[in-house]
Parts: sequence; structure tokens; C-alpha cells
Amino acid sequence: MRNVVFLFLATILVACNSSEAKTSPAPQKDAGPRMLKLDVGLLGRLGVTTESVGADGDAERIELPGTLEYVVDQYAEVGTFVEGRVTRVNVNVGDVVKKGQTLATVLVPAIVSAQADALSAISAHRMAVDHAKREAFLLEKQLTTAREEEVARGEVARAAADLAAARSKLTLYGTPSPVDADGIKANGSLVLTAPLAGVVVRRDAVLGAFISPNETAFVVANTDTLWAVLDVYESDLAFVREGASVEVKVDALPNTTVTGRVAMIEPEVSKATRALRARIIVDNHAGALRQGFFVRALVPIWEPSRSGLMVPAAAVQPLGERDVVFVEKAPGQYEVRDVAVRRRTPHVAELTDGLARGERIVTHGAFVLRGEATRQ
Repeated sequence: MRNVVFLFLATILVACNSSEAKTSPAPQKDAGPRMLKLDVGLLGRLGVTTESVGADGDAERIELPGTLEYVVDQYAEVGTFVEGRVTRVNVNVGDVVKKGQTLATVLVPAIVSAQADALSAISAHRMAVDHAKREAFLLEKQLTTAREEEVARGEVARAAADLAAARSKLTLYGTPSPVDADGIKANGSLVLTAPLAGVVVRRDAVLGAFISPNETAFVVANTDTLWAVLDVYESDLAFVREGASVEVKVDALPNTTVTGRVAMIEPEVSKATRALRARIIVDNHAGALRQGFFVRALVPIWEPSRSGLMVPAAAVQPLGERDVVFVEKAPGQYEVRDVAVRRRTPHVAELTDGLARGERIVTHGAFVLRGEATRQ
């Protein structure tokens, strides 16, 4: 009897399982790509923008920060080699000066002594030459000895050496040497002149104040051309080449964009920033640019061996364990597309699979769509 009951219960259980199997829904087929639909007006307010992959835009350029600096060859600091008191100032900051134009006059006590030594050396040399001529004449007439004539020539050589030393000292101080004993007054004045044509961009000289050799009295620079000095990090170095044309945006002048070219990339990496410095030559004949302005340069990507598609790094967003981009299918409608990233830098990412050239993807504000995709 017990075996009959067990067989009956087993039969019922099998029947129930067969019934459940018949009523369970069949697995759904692939529903197609995952789509997001968002309000167009909201996306505009959030700054979400799209761009064609492979177009000549931000996807094909990297943005490098930097500052404007004077061109070293067109920049000069003017000062003295000895301490002195400023007795006259001829220019102010902002004045345009020519090469050789007087900037200021400085009274230097050390020059007084050097000029006096030069005047004495000129007189001593003149007297030694005259004495040597007399001795040579007397020797001809046999009225003196050869020894006396030789001593006279030696005095000329010694006086010439003293004169050369005195003149070299004046040259070191930056003041002209007198032609003869009557050609200059020993007043100790030193004239500071502009070593190049340009603009006085700094003036530290104050009338009546002392200035020492370690101080700069004036700074003169040619501002018609400036350098935009950019920080190029190691990961971006492969994309930047010398000679490339660059757009430079100036933070202080929102509506100003100037073009330049990469003049050089310095060979040394900074230990502090781990970046190299690239110098962009920027024209400034209009005078709107200033030294020290912060700039952002859009540098076109250059890499001969590149085979993938370059997109802004911000366009590729992590979604779970995948890297995705958001492909625009219609205004406000985006496909969540998996992509394969070969490498990425802080500015760009190179994709080897998942996108075709010409498709439009979200390049700014992709994190907004990532948040919506995660929420859904």
C-alpha cells in the first residue's frame, strides 16, 4: 500500500513540473542597441555637445595649458657693474625706446677713480713716448748710450700696458675711455642705455636712490612677438611636433584667438612637473597680449603610425567593466556603444573598435549621459 501511495505522489510531481515548463516564458531575443532618450533643452543647459568622429575639431586636437612670456632674444635687463646713485631718469614704464637711447644717468664714485687713473695713464704714456723719441735722436748723434735708449723704450711699453689696463677698467664699468688728457672730465657719470629697441616694461631706478650691481634698473623688451610656453606631459609628447600650426586662446581675452607655430620643444623634462616646455611663437603687433597671461593652446594631433580613431578622453566613459561612448542617433536620442580603447591620455583616447569615422558622439558632458545610463 505504501509503495502505491509513493508512486502516486511521484506521478503528480512530474505532472506539475511539466505544466510549469510549458507555462514559463521563452528567453527574449536581443532587443537591439541600448538607447537613451533625454530632453534636448535640458541637454543644452547642461552643456552636452556632440562632434563627428574624425572631424577636424577637438577630437583631433589636444588642449595644453601655458603662459605668455617674452622672447629671450628680445628681452634685456639693464643695470650697473658698480654701486652708484641715480642722478637722472629719462624714461618711464610703457615708453617705447630705440636701441642706444639713454635710460638714466648714474653717478659712480669708482668711475671717478678709474677715469683719473686713465687720465694719468694717458699722460704717462705720452711722456714716455716723447722721452723715447729724444733718446733715439740722441743715440743717433752719439750723445747718449744704447742702454739709456733701451730703458726709454721699456718705459713706453710699461706705460702702454698701464693705459690699456685703465681703459679696460672703464670698459668694464660701461663708460667710454678718454681719447687724451683733455678729452673727458672725471665726473664719474655712467649712462645707462637701451641694448635693444622695444618697450620699457619695468623700471626700478628711482631718482636719488643707490643702485647696486645685483639690482636691475630697467627691463626693456620687444613685445611685437611673444612666446606661449606650454606644458607638454610625457603622455602627450607623441602627438606634438615642431612646426605645427596652433590656435592659442587667451583666458583674459575670451573673444581672442591667435595662431602661432611650435618653434621648439625643450629637450629636458622638469623633475617637478614631469612635463616638457613647448614654445609657440605668437604675433603681438596689435599689443593686446601681455606677458604672464594664461593661455590654452589647441595643438593638432600628429602621429604618422596612428590607425585608430581619436576622440576626446572625456567622450569615453566607464560603465561597469566596459568603456562606452554615446552615439547621437537623433536630437536627444543616443545609443550606448561599447568601444575598444587602445590607449588614452588626459586629453584624447584612441579607439580601435566600436565606432566608424563620421558618426556623431557626445564629446562634452558625456558624464551626464553616463549617470542616466547607470540610473536606468
